[in-house]
This record gives sequence, C-alpha cells and structure tokens, in this order.
Amino acid sequence: MNETINKFDLKKLSPRDACLWKEWKELDSLCNKRKSTAANPREPSISYIIRKKNAMGLPTEYEIWYRVKSIIGVEDTPAPRKPIFGSLHKMSIVLPNNYPSADGNPIFTFRTNIWHPNIRYSGSFKGHVCLNSKDMGVMASLKSLVLRVEQYLKYNDYHAQNIYPYPEDQNVAEWVREEAEPNGWTRFPQDDTQLPPPDNGDNSSNNPKPKPEKTPEKINRILTI
Repeated sequence: MNETINKFDLKKLSPRDACLWKEWKELDSLCNKRKSTAANPREPSISYIIRKKNAMGLPTEYEIWYRVKSIIGVEDTPAPRKPIFGSLHKMSIVLPNNYPSADGNPIFTFRTNIWHPNIRYSGSFKGHVCLNSKDMGVMASLKSLVLRVEQYLKYNDYHAQNIYPYPEDQNVAEWVREEAEPNGWTRFPQDDTQLPPPDNGDNSSNNPKPKPEKTPEKINRILTI
C-alpha cells in the first residue's frame, strides 16, 4: 500500500475529504492486489496514477491503466468489419467539487480508443463512459466503477440494444448487433497473447498478458444506464 495514505488523520478531515481518502485507499488496495497476482508485477491488469490533488493532498483526478484485451476499433472494410484489438487502455477519472453527492458523479473518460457501445468513440464527447447504472446505485464506490469498466473492456458487460437506456455510441452499438454478435466477435479470450497491432500509438499490444481473472459474482449483459 502507498504509505502516504496512512499518514492522514481522519479526525481532521471533512466528510468529503474522508470519502476521498477512503476511495483512494480502496483503489490502491485493488491495484496492489492485481500487482501481486500479475505475471509481470510491473504491468498489472489495473494500475493508477494520481493526476491532481486538493489542498489536503487527497486525489481528485486519477488516470487508470487497464492491461486487458479489448476492441479499440474495426477494420476499414465492407461489412462485416472485423475488430481490431489492443491491450493497454488509459482512462481519466475526475471527481467534481460536489463529489460525492447524487449530482456529483465522477467523470470517466478514455484517453485511448475504445470500441464499446457504452463508451463514446468519436465526436466532442469522445471517450465518455456511461456508468449511471441503477443496479449499482448512485453512490457506487470508485473501486466498483473501475471494476465495471474492466468488464466493459472485456465485453462481459454491454448494452447495445436501441432501447432505453440506449447505448452511449449508436454506431458501435449497431456494429455489435449486426456484425459482431452474429460472428461471435464479442466473445474473445483474455489468455490470447497474440494480439494484432493497434491502429494508433495510444493502445499498446506489446505488454505481457495478465493472468485471467475470475468473473465477478454478477455480470449483467443488459445494463441499466
């Protein structure tokens, strides 16, 4: 564990700062666990960088690194367009000033290309992750949300049907329904070390693959966003 976390006196923290501290501690514990079980401890399946802190020295902005096999785009060919895979994906988490509150949700945005119906692939909101899910609750912990995104990347969790609450990216959702699902492309093993090269410089496929993770107790194929 990051020793800095234990140097804070909780009695002197405001309720918000106490929450920020707790979220940091849980996220740090998760990443340490992944590091201890990784084939290469220097490249765990989930890790984080603190990008910004508040006046008390508590994180208000993170960068999460996922090292899992995921779809980062599709081939520029006539349909059906095959998926392009990558293995390193970077996502920012911004905690607004009114976090945690019902209207102070954390903002999750991918900085590398991700092709998933619940993540915006292009446009002014490129990278935005839709995570407002009733089944997790509005006050879901940062750790649980980070794990939910990991299931997105593995395509264990997605909503591609053009019904409420509707996909975040309609183009990707259409590809999933009409091209990927009929060809079984949404089901791909995580133990495949032969990843094709990515289509940009942001997603790296040259990192050793992490050991496969056990599937969480409950995975909802159709999300409530």
